[in-house]
Amino acid sequence: MPPGAGAPGDRGPAGTRRRRLPGWAVPGALALTAAAALVAAVLIESGDSAAQAVSSPGAVVTPVLSARRAPDVIAAPVGDRRLTADLDAWLAASPADTCLVVAGEGREVYDRNGVQPVTGASTQKLLTATGLLMALGPDARFTTTAVAAREPQGGVITGDLYVVGGGDAALATGDWALANPGRPRAVHDVDALAAAIAAAGVTQIQGSVVGDGSRYDDQRYEPSLAPRLIAQNQIGPIGGLMVNDGFGGAGPSAPSGDPALDAARVVTDRLAAHGVTVTGTPVAGVAPPGAVAVASIDSPPVSQIVAEMLTFSDNETAESAMKEVGRSVSGEGTWAAGAAGVTSLLAQAGVSVDGVRVVDGTGLSIEDQLTCQTLVDVLARPETGPVLRSGLPVAGQSGTLIDRWEDSPVAGRLRAKTGTLRNVTALAGEVQAAQGGSITFAYVANVPDPGSVTFEQVGLERLGEILLAYPEGVDLAALAPLPADTVAGPAAAG
Repeated sequence: MPPGAGAPGDRGPAGTRRRRLPGWAVPGALALTAAAALVAAVLIESGDSAAQAVSSPGAVVTPVLSARRAPDVIAAPVGDRRLTADLDAWLAASPADTCLVVAGEGREVYDRNGVQPVTGASTQKLLTATGLLMALGPDARFTTTAVAAREPQGGVITGDLYVVGGGDAALATGDWALANPGRPRAVHDVDALAAAIAAAGVTQIQGSVVGDGSRYDDQRYEPSLAPRLIAQNQIGPIGGLMVNDGFGGAGPSAPSGDPALDAARVVTDRLAAHGVTVTGTPVAGVAPPGAVAVASIDSPPVSQIVAEMLTFSDNETAESAMKEVGRSVSGEGTWAAGAAGVTSLLAQAGVSVDGVRVVDGTGLSIEDQLTCQTLVDVLARPETGPVLRSGLPVAGQSGTLIDRWEDSPVAGRLRAKTGTLRNVTALAGEVQAAQGGSITFAYVANVPDPGSVTFEQVGLERLGEILLAYPEGVDLAALAPLPADTVAGPAAAG
């Protein structure tokens, strides 16, 4: 090749030769672009008229060193500084024992006490849900099975029919939600099991319906739970087989001493409605080895169960999930095994567990500890976070947020898990910002007993408004590079 001739790849149109930039030129140009962008950011934030030229509608050419070529470099520092100022001012109304972490587009944009251990109340359910999704997978289902010692003959089961619980905590009668409007719950209708037994050709059971809740242990309430929460029916007794949240013992609103026995009673009643005669009285027990399946029903997939649990803050589903994690990880359906299992699974997934103490699945125990950073970590985790976020209550529209941010721009754009105890108020979720993009956040405020703190006292609705506006004051559309077809000619400037 003659001296001075360029390689084929160095030639432009019609064989004209391109001039190769010196090695220092590209990084130098990038540095100048960044510097120009930062200057523009300062001008925008100060309101300088020169900044207006950056986004002037008359600009028709985007030079190489224009700040328009790096809009994010401008938006990030301006938006972050304004967000920090707004959040610092808003947090003045929060108690000292408060944490807040905000992350957007894969980076942290605000942190106040992010790794400080706090009591998160029902935001604890985000950890429980993540553990259940990791242990079982989003497509798994809970199966409730009716079995007998021998196959039915001529429609008759000689002996008992055992209803073996599979951990579906949302089994209920169709009228359960209507009879208990203060306890909104998803209902997996137990009548479907009675219908399946009848559809299998069974017309008579010469024995009893036996409820088998042996999937989990017999401990009905987590030991550290405050007695007043049990007395207030904030949670029902937990078992491997339960119907109507474990209530219906001495009456429709009384907790059952044995949820499996109460479930056997409900199934007996439903069988009668389907024309199946049962000669014995309902009892609790354990199905014999080698029992023959007669009928079964499946729950919705775990992904839907998690969504129901988060939307309605379902305590019974959360505690059953905790025991299910224990059974899956160690073979023991207990709170202790579940707590250890959730903690281990989170750590294996790279979620920050420093300062985290898992005791129960609901967050009703004041012995639970978590951090705002942990909440953001589970919400942002690629494998399970999308399932959590899609199941969160929506501001002004659903679940525990249906009455919040009504008639506000935040309505429909914020979805989050609430957390409420006498001395705790919390909110963790995501906001679809007005200018685009998703912002993940976690806020938890604690006060010492016997004090109290509420959603209204800390002004949590204002938090949604601040996050919705991020990055406030930066018109990203105006800062974007101009399209090529707006170029007026070689003499145009912008």
